Amino acid sequence: MPIIEIQNLTKTFDLPGRKVEVLRDIDLSIKEGEYILIFGPSGCGKTTLLNLILALETPTSGKLKVKDKNIGKMTPKERSAFRHKTFSTIYQNSIWLKSLNVLENVALPLYLGGLSERESKEKAGEALKTAHTEEFALSRPNELSSGEQQRVSLARAMVTDSQIIIADEPTGNMDTKAGHQLMKTLDHLHDLGKTIILVTHNLSYLVHANTKVAMKDGRIIGRFTANALPNNIKEELEEE
Repeated sequence: MPIIEIQNLTKTFDLPGRKVEVLRDIDLSIKEGEYILIFGPSGCGKTTLLNLILALETPTSGKLKVKDKNIGKMTPKERSAFRHKTFSTIYQNSIWLKSLNVLENVALPLYLGGLSERESKEKAGEALKTAHTEEFALSRPNELSSGEQQRVSLARAMVTDSQIIIADEPTGNMDTKAGHQLMKTLDHLHDLGKTIILVTHNLSYLVHANTKVAMKDGRIIGRFTANALPNNIKEELEEE
């Protein structure tokens, strides 16, 4: 059974005087332990699709199930609790509590989840080591570069040991070396059995994923496993 199953999904936003269809006829099945890369031009609906999977939004129509739970039928409170238990997320721009140091920021999700302060910090320290960021443990996040913050953000995503890791342009603020290190860490997490969903504009990262999904104008235009862009998808993406 897929860990994520999407069928005939559409998402429409009501704006003053008009409706905007952002996603249409989305069919996508993701197996547990799969590494999937989603790409396409800006405004094609990638982030909206992630928000739906994360239960930050609900579908306008169609079916979206995560771990056999129907997102569209959950209450906002149920979606929040489900999101906390199921996903870890990494965004291009990290959000921190400035009054806490790096170790405390990484430990916070565990502490809020009910672990003791000591155990939360121990697990946070382990996550920082895995992400090769233990040297920043006692620093304030705003003392770090954007690339360093993003590496710490990966540690925070790892600390809850969630089955599904969603990364939305995680290397966007990183230099090449730091981006390469982050991608190696995502590969390691995939090797441990995590399900990885990566949204990126960087097509050099195609080699990291089992499955690649191309989007354009709110729809999926292709799904493939090769490490290079198939000609038919390349041609459609290049069309005006």
